[in-house]
Amino acid sequence: MLAMTESGRRDHAPPQSCLVADIGGTNARFALARVQPGTAPRKAELRHARNLLVRDYASLGDAIQAFLAGLPAEAQPRDAVLAVASAVTEDAIRFTNSHWSFSINALQSAVGFERLLVANDFAAAAWAVPALDPDDLHPVGACVAVDSGATGMRVVLGPGTGLGLAALKRDPDGGYAVIETEGGHISFAPRDADEMYILDFLFQRFGRVSYERVLGGDGWLNLYQAWSTRLGLAVVHETPEAVSNAARNGDAAARAATRSMAAMLGAFAGDAVLVYGAWQGVYLAGGLLQHLLDGETAEVFRRSFEDKGRFRGLLSRTPVLRIVNPDLGNLGAAVLGASWLARGVSPR
Repeated sequence: MLAMTESGRRDHAPPQSCLVADIGGTNARFALARVQPGTAPRKAELRHARNLLVRDYASLGDAIQAFLAGLPAEAQPRDAVLAVASAVTEDAIRFTNSHWSFSINALQSAVGFERLLVANDFAAAAWAVPALDPDDLHPVGACVAVDSGATGMRVVLGPGTGLGLAALKRDPDGGYAVIETEGGHISFAPRDADEMYILDFLFQRFGRVSYERVLGGDGWLNLYQAWSTRLGLAVVHETPEAVSNAARNGDAAARAATRSMAAMLGAFAGDAVLVYGAWQGVYLAGGLLQHLLDGETAEVFRRSFEDKGRFRGLLSRTPVLRIVNPDLGNLGAAVLGASWLARGVSPR
């Protein structure tokens, strides 16, 4: 867990240019961030932003070199903060949902960075939350309140290629601390007969079934295949995008899968609130949300979110906000960079 005070250091360190990256299983989003070391979390100036597809590069190092090759000589950064879709516990990093793996030390040496910081992608997303503007946030379902900024816990979670979860705590002194997790890999807990069927269907394929199996990118496809079998329909769609489009066009199995996914995401988010005592709110992030949560499915999400028995009343007062800022990961990496560069040393 990394903590940061809101005031930070006030020694007037000059602004620095830092490479920031948000690297998932499908996309690697790069930018240069102009950061003020030691300053409070706020929106960073991002320049030269570029999105690369993970499948197009043999390694993370190759993707970084491709991004750097497109920069003018005077813009080449000395330092980098990478937010990666993986647990970051040691020098060796292996992505959960792509073919990439790397050594932090070897990557720093190969690319020539003076300093390199690597963090979990949803931990970076959590660091970005204090820097978001009201326009970056949309309420989900019958959200009765917005985050007041009060002391306490929040959670940041959401589906992309995988499923991420982090917690953000604001202390009475105005400082923040982030707890990074791999909570998307906890065991899926069915709540009714349909979800029991889905669990059994996926257990036959995977053995243990995590929430990521039903809420990550492939989860949409997994749910569609399960519902097609349950309804006695042929499986005709082969990608999550095709399932999403088919649901909008009235395909019965695709619609059922989409409603199930929204309900399961709501249940997972509600459980995360209970685990962390995150009464100050839930922030939803991830590339699938714009296709998953429309008017109807947002209400499905909210009903499942609040369906926590004796804690229904407390969950009904907990805000859920969808983050619509497309630069969330890089913004979080820049916030991390401002704190880290103020210390002036490599973390290793």
